[in-house]
Amino acid sequence: MKAFAVLEDQENTGAIIFADHAIVARRRGADEYNGGELRGISCRRAPWADRFAGEPVPASVMIGNGWHFECGHCGARIDTDYLDEEDLPLDGVIGTQHSIVYCSAICEAEDNLERAIRADHQRRAIEALSKFVRRRFPGVTVRTDDNNQPHAYAAQLKGVWQIEQVVVSFDFPGMKIAPAQCRIDRRDARHEKMVGPTKPYFTCCGGDKEAFEAFARETKAAA
Repeated sequence: MKAFAVLEDQENTGAIIFADHAIVARRRGADEYNGGELRGISCRRAPWADRFAGEPVPASVMIGNGWHFECGHCGARIDTDYLDEEDLPLDGVIGTQHSIVYCSAICEAEDNLERAIRADHQRRAIEALSKFVRRRFPGVTVRTDDNNQPHAYAAQLKGVWQIEQVVVSFDFPGMKIAPAQCRIDRRDARHEKMVGPTKPYFTCCGGDKEAFEAFARETKAAA
């Protein structure tokens, strides 16, 4: 297997592709980066990458051979000029051509910490909304299967973590088509503007609307 540098000419995006022949690498690159069109795809040998056949190509080696990446944390364009300017070692670049790439171990650690903090906020938001649903509708089953996983998204706004969306699905008596949902949304989906925080609200599919509304009236009266 030989290594080929395959690039889409307009956006200059591409990868090192391993193949027995250049035309095979070019076709794979066209499928991946150019909608299957061979026109607009360049393909040249990259013998420096031959030794990585069958394994991920390190981003550091690619950068040393003229490629560049975007840091997955700070967003910097990582090339040899940037590393020289920031006094960062080439072998300190973390990642491969098909993974998140970081310009340094510090950026990787900060990104991992941010991911952990986001995940904790999202987990607690899901737990809180699930509790709210069970309190409003005692006895319902909150869904956690693959098609109805609880969902939450947390983000930082001016350095402060906020929950932008939480969605919890649950079964209810009389349901025939799909679970109902309890949601919190802080963005206008059409304009991507902050509009909240909003209070939790419930939704269901049109075919289950009458059954859900009847269930909601009964449980509210019982409470």
